[in-house]
Amino acid sequence: MNDSVVKYHFPSIDILRFFAAISVVIYHCIEYFSWDLFPTKYGMLWFRMGWMGVDIFFVISGFVISLAAFSQIDRHSNSAFSINFMKKRLARIVPLHYLTLLVFTIFISPSLIHSGFIYNLLSHLFFVHNLSYITHGDMNGVNWSLGAEMQFYVVVALVAPYIKKCNIFKVILPALVITYCWRFFAFQHSSTETPEDTFHFFVWATQLPGMLDEFLIGYLVARFVRSEYGVKLFSYRFSPLIFLVIFSTMAYVLFYIYLQKSAFWPYPYMVIFFRTYMALTFGALIIFLCSLRIKKTVRMLLTPLYYGGTISYGIYLWHLPVLLTVKEKLPWLNHAQSLIVIIAFTLVLSSLSWQFFEKKFLAKKI
Repeated sequence: MNDSVVKYHFPSIDILRFFAAISVVIYHCIEYFSWDLFPTKYGMLWFRMGWMGVDIFFVISGFVISLAAFSQIDRHSNSAFSINFMKKRLARIVPLHYLTLLVFTIFISPSLIHSGFIYNLLSHLFFVHNLSYITHGDMNGVNWSLGAEMQFYVVVALVAPYIKKCNIFKVILPALVITYCWRFFAFQHSSTETPEDTFHFFVWATQLPGMLDEFLIGYLVARFVRSEYGVKLFSYRFSPLIFLVIFSTMAYVLFYIYLQKSAFWPYPYMVIFFRTYMALTFGALIIFLCSLRIKKTVRMLLTPLYYGGTISYGIYLWHLPVLLTVKEKLPWLNHAQSLIVIIAFTLVLSSLSWQFFEKKFLAKKI
């Protein structure tokens, strides 16, 4: 092991994780409760677009997982890194996924236990449930993204030694070609005539090959922050301001484009290319957050937000069971009250599962 290996840790990314998770929670509350009068002023419009929180997670994953893989290679060499890398990924993802599957099946939707239950369960246990219309989102629907995540981890374990130092264009070109061909094919062979057709379109378009551009942007950001040029650029006093201006400009264009074509699926250029620009925007946000030099006193004030990032995986997996329970058991609550209760219970469950369950699987140093 090389004791001089540089450790890359950017606490501000935890705040972005927390924001992404809460965005998804609020978005689902708007959708499941048909909250047509949800406010849109003062930035609240974002939460009507909160599904993009999942895309933020994908870009963050491309960034963080690439950094983790490259650090593992630095420590364990090309030949030995993959086992340690996958052990850490499995320890982080699998336990809570399995726990929430159990809770969802027993307490939220026991009707799932039918003639096809074993096939459904096995597909979720092995992270291939996102590959079928039948099992995609059937058990705790939000975990469809975990299938794409785990498949991405496997790809990284196989190719990380190569993509760590190769010319980035040898990664960019194949990834974009695969992504755009996949989405084009999905568009050509899908329909939006009925909600079921649109769902099938969504399932097909969001398979790993159709999401590679989002992981790619995260990977490119990881290569940037590890490079001498990135380190030098971060050292400049006004770098955070420059990155903030770049991100703000890109975000304005992102919102403008989306609001013109918010139906999304009927438009080929939106389906094929929009997520790339969205990922670039979130990549610019990650670079801005990485460039911040936050003072110790400010960091202490932000502790709750950092902790929110720590438990963001739990927030993402617990919120739908909580939402469905509140909707069924507390129908007299108005929309705002339901949202408060859902967020409160989700945060409590996420904190408890982190403190007394998830941490135990991460305690062992690899």
